[in-house]
Amino acid sequence: MLIFIHGMWSNADVWKNYIKYFEARNYPCKAINLKEGLNLKDACFDDYVAKIRNIASKDDILIGHSMGGLIVQKVAEKIHVKGGIAICTAPPKGIKFGNFGMTLSSLQYLPKILLKKPFKPSYSFLKKYILNCIDEEEARKIFYTVEAESPRVAYELAMNKISVDERKVKSPLLFIAMKDDKASPPEMVEKVAKKYNAEFVVLDGCHWIFKEYEQVAYEISKFIIKLHE
Repeated sequence: MLIFIHGMWSNADVWKNYIKYFEARNYPCKAINLKEGLNLKDACFDDYVAKIRNIASKDDILIGHSMGGLIVQKVAEKIHVKGGIAICTAPPKGIKFGNFGMTLSSLQYLPKILLKKPFKPSYSFLKKYILNCIDEEEARKIFYTVEAESPRVAYELAMNKISVDERKVKSPLLFIAMKDDKASPPEMVEKVAKKYNAEFVVLDGCHWIFKEYEQVAYEISKFIIKLHE
């Protein structure tokens, strides 16, 4: 099974085009809503990891975007899966976010984090760092689908708290970066790929991979075919 894992402020619905693509090629698919059933005031990154770990088996392939890419790495540290694909991944501890400006802009949300209030980013933040290759009208539509995120999870990611022991990761991994990604720049994603001696590819696009998805889906499918050889 292909298990799809969304990023921060998102939900399973973002994967609908990918699921159509892969189901048409006879791959069983499941997209997980990480926040479902959790109290967002207290939820932590390990809660999200546990949700995927409890579903995944050695025959499954994990596909994660942004924070979901880091979840792929963490689950692969804990259990053996058939393979993992991390797209525009958030970095594990020891590899800094590639965009200092985004890190600085994130400080505006510190009061929410300190007060343990789930929060959504502003439109200007999303448009600058996540939706920079999306036109204004479409970006506004996407903004209205954004969901509040756990303040603790936001803190853990922003402060680069999530460590992964690459020596425990035995599953083959693929890292996909997007050339104009302002949140997870290609040079940062490449450093993460090197941590695992994993495959790495750069494609055209930005952090939002859900509108123009065919090129990313094709790279994923090539990797999956190799896993089954």
